[in-house]
Amino acid sequence: MYDNVIFDLYGTLIDIHTDEESIDVWKHMCGFYAEYGVKYNPAGLRSRYKRQIRRAEQAMAKKRFKFPEIQILDVFEQLTRKKDQTADDCAELTVKAAREFRRASTEYIRLYDGVIDMLEELTLAGKKLYVLSNAQRVFTLPEIQELGIEKYFEDISLSSDFGAMKPDATFYQQLLERNHINPGKTIMIGNDAICDIMAARQAGLHTCYVHSDISPADDDARDIKADIAVDPIDIKELCNRILEN
Repeated sequence: MYDNVIFDLYGTLIDIHTDEESIDVWKHMCGFYAEYGVKYNPAGLRSRYKRQIRRAEQAMAKKRFKFPEIQILDVFEQLTRKKDQTADDCAELTVKAAREFRRASTEYIRLYDGVIDMLEELTLAGKKLYVLSNAQRVFTLPEIQELGIEKYFEDISLSSDFGAMKPDATFYQQLLERNHINPGKTIMIGNDAICDIMAARQAGLHTCYVHSDISPADDDARDIKADIAVDPIDIKELCNRILEN
């Protein structure tokens, strides 16, 4: 019997497709920045964004984590900063720019069919629900709020807050310790054989693998040793499988 259910987000509960390479996205962002007196050309802005990502990754590589995670707001701060700008104004515009970029680069975002019903059913059955996701809070928190699922979770743990991402064992451990979770009575549900299944098993959790269109291509060739497998993703079946174990 599982007392606790930990969910991955994207590819498990949320179906999403983004395209950060599209020049139309960067044209849009140039227009956004121009309104605030920050001038770029699309190709130059895209190149600077990638350069700042690389610098952030190089800086994080020196940290103690095996799988470090950058803070995307630090990247957008470098893009947003201008002369004679107060710290508060820069911080506010940085958040606006990051969220505008996310909206512009997202082709679609939606819950998989049946997710709300599943979360309701699991909650009524007395399960405590959690999120452990490789994600940036500035992007993800507004999305889960708009999708109406934030209220179901006891804790939402995002890699950008912690500075490490799955499959780093410390990312799992901090969620378990903070919430006093017994791993033996907990199942991790995700769509990635390495990050969500192998790493969760190493943390002593039970596991459920769901195969979605966002699952890594390499998963097809892996021997995935999960307690439960739902392939292809079917939320109603997933809910039933959790409740019957």
